[in-house]
Amino acid sequence: MKLSLLIFCASLAFAGQADWQQRMQEANRLDREGRYTEAQEIYVAALDEAETSGVAGGPLAQSLNNLAAHYFHCGNYALAEPLYRRALEAWKTGGQEFARDRAFTMNNLATLYRALGRYSDAEPLYAAALPLLEPDTGGVWNNLAELYRAEGKYDKAESAARKSIQLAERTDGPESARAAASLHTLGVVYESLQRYDEALALLNRSRQIREKLFGAGHPLTATTLGNMAAVLNAQRRIAEAEPLALQALEIREKALGPDHPDVAVSLNNLAQIERQQGRYVEAEPLYRRALAIWENKLGRDHPDVAKGLCNLADFYHERGRDLAAENLYLRALSILQKSLGAGNPEVDEVSRRLAQVYRAQGRQRKADHIDAAISTLR
Repeated sequence: MKLSLLIFCASLAFAGQADWQQRMQEANRLDREGRYTEAQEIYVAALDEAETSGVAGGPLAQSLNNLAAHYFHCGNYALAEPLYRRALEAWKTGGQEFARDRAFTMNNLATLYRALGRYSDAEPLYAAALPLLEPDTGGVWNNLAELYRAEGKYDKAESAARKSIQLAERTDGPESARAAASLHTLGVVYESLQRYDEALALLNRSRQIREKLFGAGHPLTATTLGNMAAVLNAQRRIAEAEPLALQALEIREKALGPDHPDVAVSLNNLAQIERQQGRYVEAEPLYRRALAIWENKLGRDHPDVAKGLCNLADFYHERGRDLAAENLYLRALSILQKSLGAGNPEVDEVSRRLAQVYRAQGRQRKADHIDAAISTLR
């Protein structure tokens, strides 16, 4: 899911560039509306102006941050990271006056690292940003909740998400964009904990707010629709899940293009729903397309790739193709052990699935060895 980023609404930047502020605000508006191609043209032009003006500090840092945040939303993570790093250095040149602004960019860079599966790089940046952003820390707590959820630290994730909701509703109001983001995050935490009714109620509230603020065809609305579909599918409410999954996929492909990582999420969700209905011919190409997008956009060792591998392995196991399933589970385990560490709940779950494959192959000793290893780490 997409996490809270800061897009600066810039103040007047430098003499002779009186329209710079207006055009930057226009780009911010286009980004919020999901009109990414139009926004990018303005962000790039604004950065060119800031660089050629020779004025360091705020204007340059704002331009770098905003273009980086735009690239993040568009799934161009490799382009975003160097811009965020340049923005951090540009804020430094402005001195202590810009410490708070620099903290916002630290939050953004941490969010990028979370999306890239670089969890150990993300948390220190969030921790460093929090004291600098007091009392406006709701967005950082929301991002921390999503980081903890990705790491399988569900107690910490729930606590951080609840704090984020409290802060968002107090500072921005219960019908605000921040409140919607925080409700969504707590909803997906409950989804991970299989507390499906609570998850669905929170996600539906988030959807209602996002549709009101951004419209039914916005990528943020699609994010919530996709998670609602996943929860309904987990409850075997297929007839309700499938139209939501199709709607989310349609919105994302139209707004983000066919190769965005969020499109891969929707493809994977739809594949799960097709599989639940026994539509194996339809499900397999969806799994494969999602996996190809994740590998291309995020790299072959990203945790999302591991999840895609596991889902395809589940599919093969159900179809009796246990050798193919075994190879995919082994690759997924290697990725997850590297990014999450041994003893993580996700690592344990994939290990159990691999043990099931070994049992189906009659390799009981290998299965027992996995079970023993999981018990030892608890």
